[in-house]
Amino acid sequence: MKKAIILLTMITAAASLFAASVRIKDIVTIQGLQDNQLMGIGLVTGLGGNGDSKSFRLTQTMIANLAANFGFDINEEDVQSKNVAAVMVTANIGPFTRRGENVDVTLSSLGDAKSLDGGILLQTALQGANKNVYAVAQGRILSANGAGGNKGDATASIPAGAIIERDVISNYISDDKISLVLRIPDFETANLVAQAVKGINDKLDVKCVDAGLVEIALTDEEKDNPTDFITKLQTLTIEPSGQAIVVIDKKSGIIVSGSNVVIQQCAVSIPAAQASGYGGGYANRQQKSAKNHTLEIQSSTVGELVQMLNSSGLTTQEIIGMIEAVARAGAINGKIVIM
Repeated sequence: MKKAIILLTMITAAASLFAASVRIKDIVTIQGLQDNQLMGIGLVTGLGGNGDSKSFRLTQTMIANLAANFGFDINEEDVQSKNVAAVMVTANIGPFTRRGENVDVTLSSLGDAKSLDGGILLQTALQGANKNVYAVAQGRILSANGAGGNKGDATASIPAGAIIERDVISNYISDDKISLVLRIPDFETANLVAQAVKGINDKLDVKCVDAGLVEIALTDEEKDNPTDFITKLQTLTIEPSGQAIVVIDKKSGIIVSGSNVVIQQCAVSIPAAQASGYGGGYANRQQKSAKNHTLEIQSSTVGELVQMLNSSGLTTQEIIGMIEAVARAGAINGKIVIM
């Protein structure tokens, strides 16, 4: 019964969401202003016998190369320690990251280390996709399961464990244009965004390239102060066109539906023992067989159907099964997403 209450609450929330005004900054991203991914390969020491075994040769090679950097000449075969592990180090940095900032890093074992808990990452250079080094990571790691960790932790993190070594300044103006990318492509919403942007300056040339991209050709006024223009742009509000979509999470029994998802007229046969609770705007027609009952669904929404089925005493899984069956029959005017 609790799942059914959650189900109805989520539908009500979704219906109000599609009707509300939203800021343009919440539904679009500016092309060029995206996070950048960094990665590098490093060594974690101090693992107390939980590091990589001798059979993982990469760790032996890295230890030998590290020793050579400090003037020690050793052979890879001489490396017997199991206190060290080779790890992949990754980080995400924003579009305007400056030198000297600290960012979080994530570590994952490359070899057969039993655990990374309690280790210390040695200085590791983090490269971008262009092979340039943008950050250097080092420090005591925090296992994925907390400060205590568990045996078998092959992943870990270092909060603020990397220092940015190079400014990252993203270019968001190309050929005197700013491009807005809709997070959920939709032709109607793209057109609403374009109309709202023109309200800032009617001299702007705003073009809807497709359902997911709006291009803005800047005038001299905007080019002189692009940050002020973007500030005005992002605070504009529109009422986006809601998609006709139903999301079903089978595991939790939660259904989320937009208020505009309509069910066309159809008939559903159900066990007669469950038919007593049906009513409202739905017609009941008894079949010849006493074991089944036919529910005739006239023009309705998914939310109304779920509310009616919920009050009839059907379980959440039975409700989900009926919605899936109605969708397969082509009677739901919308997209069904099953998780």
